[in-house]
Amino acid sequence: MPGINDIKQDYVTAETLDAELDRWMTEVAPYQWRPVPPLTPANAALLVVDMNRPFVEPGCLLTVPSAQAIIPRLAASIAAFRQAGRPVLWLVQGHHSLEHDRGAHLAGWWPTMIQAGTDDVAMGTGLEPLPAEKIILKRRYSGFYQTDLELTLRCLGVTEVVLGGVLTNVCPYATAVDAFMRDLSVYYLADGTAAFNRDLHVYGLRTIAAWCGAVVTVGEVCRWMEGGD
Repeated sequence: MPGINDIKQDYVTAETLDAELDRWMTEVAPYQWRPVPPLTPANAALLVVDMNRPFVEPGCLLTVPSAQAIIPRLAASIAAFRQAGRPVLWLVQGHHSLEHDRGAHLAGWWPTMIQAGTDDVAMGTGLEPLPAEKIILKRRYSGFYQTDLELTLRCLGVTEVVLGGVLTNVCPYATAVDAFMRDLSVYYLADGTAAFNRDLHVYGLRTIAAWCGAVVTVGEVCRWMEGGD
């Protein structure tokens, strides 16, 4: 019977990421027909989605094979936001139990539970939240669903969000759509997201570009955060 491992593909590495990024942006371009305004650092927050160990560390059932390739890019984005004094928020999938907050329906789609209060919700190697940075536990795909993410962003005066993490076409994607529905400007990192395979990655980028946000590169975001055009 087909399973999750049958769709996994290690489609990019840290060494091939620049070349692949050029190809992805070329494939996204026909869908990104609206002008992309530069990010405004004073209005921006970075949302890092599901870069916890079960998704990024080798050997786990839910591991995204290409997640390791994007960790240095996400680390660069995080450093740029910290340098500019702008918020970095960490969104992490984590559950208490099937009975309390997971439910049989979700369990049917995701048979492996990510346990709150354990190393499951710790970030992958190379990504370390600072003590002052907020970690938001989510229990469904979108970081906005039944969490205080929207309240946090409103209190911080954020009107523009940059998203990275895994899976390109699932949790960061659902969070980006919900951000758009709340009138937040969305910037989606092409080289700061990863999916189970290349087709799903490019599909996620194209859909974001067409309907709710700007697909951008980590280099662009870092330049904007430093005050460049």
